Amino acid sequence: MNDPPTKEQEINALQMMSAELGPNSYLGPWIRQSLLYLADAIKSDVPPISAFQLYEHASADRIAAAASKQVAQQEARQILDAARQKADELLRQATAEAERITGNAWQALRHAIKSLED
Repeated sequence: MNDPPTKEQEINALQMMSAELGPNSYLGPWIRQSLLYLADAIKSDVPPISAFQLYEHASADRIAAAASKQVAQQEARQILDAARQKADELLRQATAEAERITGNAWQALRHAIKSLED
């Protein structure tokens, strides 16, 4: 009957594997960087999250981020469009008011000239 390795044996096996693979391998640096997390999970009797689960979480996060970005961009476009419409309306109102004031000024000038001529 084969007994499963102890926690320390599993941690030592990971350390040895990382050292054997070396820093120029694909998995050596990953194991070395993950060793604290993996050792903590092993010591805590918590199975570590698999690389596939991490990939799935990261993919889901990227999809959610892209959707949030798209919603934010749509909302920003709506805000900008509303601001442009408001600015256009204010420009129309200001132009109309300026034309009204200009018209009143010309009318006042004509009245003033007429009264000076009389």
